[in-house]
Amino acid sequence: MRKKIKIINLIIFILTILISGCAPSIKEIPQIPKEVIEAERLKQRKIALFTYFERKERLNNIWYNLITGSAPLCKKTVRPVYGFEIHNKEMYKEEDIKILTEKFVLNDKPTVWYVHQNSPAFKAGLKVNDKILKINDKEIKDIRSAKEIMKNSKNLKLLIERNGETIELNMDSVEGCDYEVELVFHESINAWAAPEGKVYVTTGLMRFIQSDEELALVLGHELAHHVMGHITKKMGNVILGSLIDILIAVTTGVDTQGTFQQLGALVYSKEFEKEADYVGTYIAARGGYNIDNAVDIWRRMAVEFPSAISDVFLATHPSSPERFLLIEKTVKEIGEKKLKGEPLLPSSEYFKEKKNE
Repeated sequence: MRKKIKIINLIIFILTILISGCAPSIKEIPQIPKEVIEAERLKQRKIALFTYFERKERLNNIWYNLITGSAPLCKKTVRPVYGFEIHNKEMYKEEDIKILTEKFVLNDKPTVWYVHQNSPAFKAGLKVNDKILKINDKEIKDIRSAKEIMKNSKNLKLLIERNGETIELNMDSVEGCDYEVELVFHESINAWAAPEGKVYVTTGLMRFIQSDEELALVLGHELAHHVMGHITKKMGNVILGSLIDILIAVTTGVDTQGTFQQLGALVYSKEFEKEADYVGTYIAARGGYNIDNAVDIWRRMAVEFPSAISDVFLATHPSSPERFLLIEKTVKEIGEKKLKGEPLLPSSEYFKEKKNE
């Protein structure tokens, strides 16, 4: 027992010597009071929050132009669009509410935080920080009920409160694709289409983007996934692959470990991406964006993701050179249609049928 204690003491002694040798060399580094650190923390949080809203506003501006410009491509998946967004304090952390109230009016009732500059809401006179009291004579208590009415009404009668004054506003909607975009805090350079009509964009991508035209091209690609029904088709392929896995397990006893499910996810994956690049370029153009130089984003993407330069077997996306050239060719095709005065519709019977419906 004594021998073990001696060994432990020796180990502690050696560690003490080693640790002291790894200590900082400068002994008199200035000390920062905790309250000063906390004040700086609040400043940085404020910068982060308001930068997030600036990026979200930019995202919404472009999204509005895309979904309204491409409504004819969305067939029956359309909804009334008014061009404004609402929020309330329940959507935010308690620590952030105090910061946000420096710019926004926040309480239990929905208030306006965004109005598109060329929208029905803007033309009707709606402004940021207007409090929504009633929509179409129905009292509004939360965000969900407000959005439900807006989504199912082709015109709105709003009763709002502004600077203590009650005002009535009326607006007619414009038609837009029934899909939504969300900005998420993440360092990755990414955007993706998701079930339930969602498109997600990372803050990392927003930093990477150099122009509204580039952002329109990226968003057009993701919107095209929804327009073309790729999400449903990919889910169907995955389910079919899973059924094959189950069938093999039941009939042979062999565990495929989800191999066919994974293969199902790859079926037509590259073709879906090419289709989204092609249709998405049209969507960006229909949104009013000059996309002649936007394709350069794929050369910059190649710098960030060199592995995408090669055409890898079983990859889910085409290589970046292939995507660049396809979009470049599509831009040229769109330019020729503009010169001829032809409709900006992808060259496909699929869209010709939609136009005639």
